[in-house]
Parts: sequence; structure tokens; C-alpha cells
Amino acid sequence: MPKTEYNCPVEVTLEAIGGKWKCVILWWLRQDTKRFGELKQLIPGITQKVLTEQLRELETDGLIRRETYREVPPRVEYSLTPYGETVRPITELMCAWGKTHKPGYQFGYLRLQGLRILIVSSETSVCDRLQSAIEKSAAQVIAVRNVTDALTAVQQIQPDALIVDIRGLGEDSYILIQQIRSLETVQRRVTPAIALTRSDSDRGQAIHQGYTVHITEPFEPVELVAILASLTIR
Repeated sequence: MPKTEYNCPVEVTLEAIGGKWKCVILWWLRQDTKRFGELKQLIPGITQKVLTEQLRELETDGLIRRETYREVPPRVEYSLTPYGETVRPITELMCAWGKTHKPGYQFGYLRLQGLRILIVSSETSVCDRLQSAIEKSAAQVIAVRNVTDALTAVQQIQPDALIVDIRGLGEDSYILIQQIRSLETVQRRVTPAIALTRSDSDRGQAIHQGYTVHITEPFEPVELVAILASLTIR
């Protein structure tokens, strides 16, 4: 079948990244690798079937790469290719345009209003940056420094989401999520848990241990708020 002929370069670009979902997927992948399950959590409006189809098309077009790891359960990760990186400025401009010219939507900032977000980090600077980014969205932030205080806060205030600094807590960050998930088995609830990571090994281990998604340092406030909005959608 002959390829479609285009008269305008914009048409060619839209053919590659056109449609709502492809652009959103590329935006989420612009910083680092994401697992299939993470993308599904971060894009709540997409079905598993459509996500699979969109990822397959992006892979066929050479914009993303897929890596499969022999684990139980199988681990599949997606990331931008060097060719896909060339599209990154477009998705970032789309994000900036939306914030500037469609302020009525308020995006994640409106949806975080009144939510209780628990931050767990032993580093003051990390806590301050996370707290500053989240409080601008009118969410209530509770910051603690260790596992004991975090578990107490989880049981007393039942946060809508938590963010845990993996490097700051080290192995305690995995003990924490395991204990939280054990408590939730009894309570029949699942709190969205975001792992703040700094390396590939941290990312893989965090998701394996029970964290919902990860965000990489240095993080962008707009991405952090978007993650929280997606995970706590009401």
C-alpha cells in the first residue's frame, strides 16, 4: 500500500504523534522509563487495550523502545528512543500552552484541593521542595522523617497519597511500603504511593516492592502534581 502523500509538514508530524493518547504517552516518557502498569495508572482515562495499541504504534514508528525482562510477573518498560527525544520539545510546548491559555481547567491543581499528602524523607531539602510544589495546589501536606512516624500518620490520618524518598530512607523505604500494604489488606484500601528515585535500580526495586509509580530526581513540580492528580482522581 503506497504511503499517504502530504502537502504540509504539520500533517506528517500529526501522523506520527497525532491523537490525544500518543502525545500524553510521549509526555510521560520524556523524563525517564515507565512500566506499562505505571502508564496505565498515570493515564486513568485510557483502557488497557488502547494503551497497548498506542504503545505498539509508537514503537513501530521508532519513537519509543520496549524492553521486556524475564521476571515473575513479567516486567515491560518503555522509554523514548533518540528519535523520540526529538518530539520532546513539542510535548513540553503543548503542556506550557495548555497551562497558559486554558487556565480555566486548572489541571491537577484543582483536583488536589483538600487532599492529604504524606511526604516521607529524612532530608530537609527534599521535604521542602516536595512540600512547596504540592502546597501550591491547596493540598494539605504532612511531612515525616522516618518509618515509625510514617506508619503512625498512615493509620491516623489515612492520607490520599504518599511520596517516599527512596534514597533518603534506603532499605527502610521498602520496609515501609510492605508494612503499609499489609495494613491495607485488612482495611481493604490501597493508598497511591509514589517513589522518589534517583537511579534505575531504585526505580525497579520500588515498583517491585509495592510502590504505585515513581518520579525521578530532580523532579518537575508540574509532573509531580500531574502524577498526584492522576492517582487520586475523584
